[in-house]
Amino acid sequence: MRPEREFRVALCGYYGFGNLGDELLAEALIAALERCGIKRGEMAMLSASPEESARAHGVCSVSRWSPRAVFRILRRSETFLLGGGGLFQDVTSLRSPLYYWGALRLALLAGARPWCAGQSVGPLLTKRGRLLARSALGSCSVRGVRDARSAELLADWGMNSVVTCDPVFSLTPPVTSPRHGSALLVNIRPWTGGLASKTAEESARLASSRSLSLTGFALAAEDAGIMEELRRSGVFPAERIVLLDAENWRSECGRLFPEADGVVAMRFHASLLALLFGRPLTAVAYDPKVESLASEWSLPSWSGSGALPEPAAPLGPFRPFEKGAEFLKTFSEMCAAAMRRDGKE
Repeated sequence: MRPEREFRVALCGYYGFGNLGDELLAEALIAALERCGIKRGEMAMLSASPEESARAHGVCSVSRWSPRAVFRILRRSETFLLGGGGLFQDVTSLRSPLYYWGALRLALLAGARPWCAGQSVGPLLTKRGRLLARSALGSCSVRGVRDARSAELLADWGMNSVVTCDPVFSLTPPVTSPRHGSALLVNIRPWTGGLASKTAEESARLASSRSLSLTGFALAAEDAGIMEELRRSGVFPAERIVLLDAENWRSECGRLFPEADGVVAMRFHASLLALLFGRPLTAVAYDPKVESLASEWSLPSWSGSGALPEPAAPLGPFRPFEKGAEFLKTFSEMCAAAMRRDGKE
């Protein structure tokens, strides 16, 4: 690390693809870095839509698809942060672990010290995927994961890690007045095995049995697309389908969640939003990270077999904001360690 480098951290994740969950991760990590004394002018970001990311997050952003631009920005950065989410998984293809492994190798070549936070590692179904993930994560000076399953996998690889909640828990949602809602709020994403249509059918059945209206909420355009398709086919009789994005999520969630008697959610961050807004939840466990979240909070989960369980509140003390405060404290320690070299900051 050279003293003349103008950026202290370059963030890399699934940013700029129009997926609200990943944009929330970016927002939360940037805010956490600011709390550590790093200004937005000292941060850079790799993004699929650099102009949109620069406007939304107020940081320097370059195209993640340009190796030359990425290398140049990494040459100007002290550290390289793999920032949250399921970056190392090969369920659909090897593209994701291969990309992030390659980006990390560029960071090493450029002299930007790699670290990671808020990771869910896996599923890794192929030998090559496991090798790429193990190589990349093994090069990180500090490793933060968001579930015990990921920590156990890294431990099996001989790597230590710090377990925290998801960074998005540290965001403060708008204050809303709690009340008994009259809608079942449902998030459905495209997935294999007919899980999307099964979720639609069971949600419609549950809403009818409880005399609730149906409202769809999408965290990405593909969610809105599949729900609109299911609505046209008559399987998902939603009164409306709302697409949340980085600019409208606070205002839209401030209206949607107080109206919800319960929430059924496929996407990980759709479940997390339900927790932040204190609504009863059933998580549709299409992926181990969703199953881990449901298990951590003792929530009903469902993977497509049998009847959809009714949404319920977490068992025990419900303190998501305490989780967020714990994350910020631990992240501050991780950040300080990542910024250190030879015992000096």
